[in-house]
Amino acid sequence: MTLTQEHLDFEKFSRQLIGLTILKVEYSEIIYEPTNPQPYYPTQFPNLDSVDFSIFFHTDKDKLVEIYWDGKFFQFGIGIKINELSDFSGNIKWDVSTNDLWKKFIGTTISDIHTTWETVTIKEEGSGKTESFTYPQDIKITFSNDKNIFISAAGFLNQGDKEVYGMLDNLTVTDNEELARQVKMIN
Repeated sequence: MTLTQEHLDFEKFSRQLIGLTILKVEYSEIIYEPTNPQPYYPTQFPNLDSVDFSIFFHTDKDKLVEIYWDGKFFQFGIGIKINELSDFSGNIKWDVSTNDLWKKFIGTTISDIHTTWETVTIKEEGSGKTESFTYPQDIKITFSNDKNIFISAAGFLNQGDKEVYGMLDNLTVTDNEELARQVKMIN
């Protein structure tokens, strides 16, 4: 696969996360029940969350990082913002810093980030023309404690599903590479 300058610029931009220390992690979710808000991110798998919108890293150096599903390259991909306003309003934020999934990363520094690019080909109805899009499907973030977080633009279609599906406006996140492969978050 050949990456364009725009793809390379995304990778270069994402590398700005290297050297940042995580102080706090929040999930931003749609408020499904305004009268009784509750988290919807837990799944049936330990240490695998499904987040309907975005993940915020509060870091040292006054940097606020948002990882979210984004349509820059294709309708459903990974996006990253640093100290920018979120596109999403009317959501609720949950501090997940002390959750089992995240507590081992609080106080650690991002030492590497790797993007996995996927290509999808769309066939236009009627004309039969095809168009291909290469987009960031998932990222692997490595921390100074030699542990990783995997974030994929994917989600479960139904509660209890055993595998996630891409091309959804959702993120799945885990620190367990074997589980990430098992549920098809990563290849």
